[in-house]
Amino acid sequence: MTFGGRTAVLALDTCAGATSAAIGRHGEVVARIFVPDARAAAERLAPLVKGLMAEAGVAPAELAAVAVTRGPGTFTGVRIGLGFARGLALAAGCPVLGLTTLELLAAGAAKDVAVADARGREMLAVIDARRGEVYVQRIAADGSPGEPAAVTPETAAADLVARPALAVGAGARLLRPLLDAHGLADLVRDDLPHGHGQPDAADLIGLAGRHLAAGQAGGAPPVPLYLRAPDALPPAPSGIETP
Repeated sequence: MTFGGRTAVLALDTCAGATSAAIGRHGEVVARIFVPDARAAAERLAPLVKGLMAEAGVAPAELAAVAVTRGPGTFTGVRIGLGFARGLALAAGCPVLGLTTLELLAAGAAKDVAVADARGREMLAVIDARRGEVYVQRIAADGSPGEPAAVTPETAAADLVARPALAVGAGARLLRPLLDAHGLADLVRDDLPHGHGQPDAADLIGLAGRHLAAGQAGGAPPVPLYLRAPDALPPAPSGIETP
């Protein structure tokens, strides 16, 4: 896993409920930080990453890639993570790898030793999108991702009834009562990783390594993944024109 002879990867996630970063070499995590507060990203991401790279003994010029989640998640969190990743990668002269927050959730669940039956199983990563919806993405047993979508919990549960898979992430708990009616509540794994179902950038290290090894780096920078319009809307026209 190299890019121009470099072997280090910086991974970032600020999309959904937490702020996390990790440094990896040869696919192994060498330093990591996890702050269970997404509000930390706006003011603390830069100093957190600077301290993490110092701890790992990695300079920007050693980075083979910056891996970052591109959504879905909060609009502010998505923009902060992608903006920071693009800026750092530009300065370091390395590519940016963009993956979904849902892929990251599935990667964390697949490697968690507490859920051995998660390995080799198809998964449905689930994030609570609020407003009566969930963000979902199927991840095949071989790790290949399906298309992410914003759907109702009822639609997500019906999909699992038709095509059983492990539902992972904190948002999966919204599906439990719906699946229980079909005797499938045991498909829900809502406490992974970190015991609270939030994504962790440390799990991006392995994903980034596979993308680099497959030559999936160096293309166009990743773009934000917004699965629905923002909650905040511009004010309606007042009918009063101003110069």
